[in-house]
Amino acid sequence: MKRLLAFGTVALALAACSPNQKPVTSSASTKPVIQEVFTSSETLNGTTLKYPAGKPELRLYRVEIPAGGKIPLHTHPAPMMVYVQGVNSGSLLNTRIQPDGSEIKTVFEPGEAFVEGANEPHFVENVGKKPTIIWVTVASAKGMPTTEFIGE
Repeated sequence: MKRLLAFGTVALALAACSPNQKPVTSSASTKPVIQEVFTSSETLNGTTLKYPAGKPELRLYRVEIPAGGKIPLHTHPAPMMVYVQGVNSGSLLNTRIQPDGSEIKTVFEPGEAFVEGANEPHFVENVGKKPTIIWVTVASAKGMPTTEFIGE
C-alpha cells in the first residue's frame, strides 16, 4: 500500500509539472502550487546545451555575492542553470567574453534565470548595494570540477 501511495504521489507530481500545463493556483486550499520558473535548451550565447560524458551528477549551490563582490573570469566544463533569488537579493551583472575578445554584458534581476554553457568564459559581479543570492544547478559528471578559473 505504501508503494502504491508513493507511486501515485510521484505520478501526480510529474503530471502537474508537464511543461504544457498552466500553473496550478490555489486560494485557501491545501493543494500545492507548481509553476515552471525557467526552461531553456540554449546558453546565453545561443549554443545548444551539451551534457558531459561520464556518470551523471546533479549539483545545487547557493552563492551569495556581497555588494561590490565579483567572481573572476572562469568557465564551467558542464552546463548550469542560474537563478537570481527573487526575494532579499540584488541583481547580477554577467559579462561574457566572446571569441573575438568583445564583451556582452547582461543584468539579471531578482527572479530571473539563465543558462551558462560549457567552456564559455565569463565573470559575474554584484554592482548593487545589497548582497546578491544565486542558486546554481549543475548538470555535471562525477569527478568533474564545477568551475575552472582563468589566469590563476
